[in-house]
Amino acid sequence: MGKQKYTFPGPTCPDCQYHQSVGDGLVQTRYCNGFDKKRKSKRFKRSDPKYKPPKWCPRLISPPVCRVYGFVDEKSEFLEWCLNRRDYKPGAHISPSEHRYKLRCEADLRMTAKQLYDAMQREPVEQIFSDAGMELEYGEVIEIDDGLKPYYFYYLNYGRLIPLYSFDRSRVQADAKGDCKNGK
Repeated sequence: MGKQKYTFPGPTCPDCQYHQSVGDGLVQTRYCNGFDKKRKSKRFKRSDPKYKPPKWCPRLISPPVCRVYGFVDEKSEFLEWCLNRRDYKPGAHISPSEHRYKLRCEADLRMTAKQLYDAMQREPVEQIFSDAGMELEYGEVIEIDDGLKPYYFYYLNYGRLIPLYSFDRSRVQADAKGDCKNGK
């Protein structure tokens, strides 16, 4: 069985809740309402991209933030192992239960989701994260958030990150402090 290809499509401005078009037909003016209340809407310039978010997008986080979600307790870790890792078959979908996780640490990895996935094909995952001062444990969920669309990965075993199709960050249990050296 060949390697599975993953795509990481970025968000588009017309799909954004803050995008507003005024006018009809060929004469449309586009505005972004994503700024805080103190600033008024910003008009798109002709030189701005039509679909991709421009560099001045207020929601864009540069560089993207990397968050690692660890288990709440040993019972949660054991249940996750039984449900997802024990009998994993290559190509199968993994859907971790968000309520078994808590935010463990947040660090500056300086990679987008696509860059992380491509780097993972060339070098071990452990090396990538140890360079950033983080250590991973099996079953943890890694989030790469650029402010527009977060991407999630499941750390299955040594050297294997699997992109997740869904992970609801709002269902993750709250935690006061992480234990990451480089985290915030």
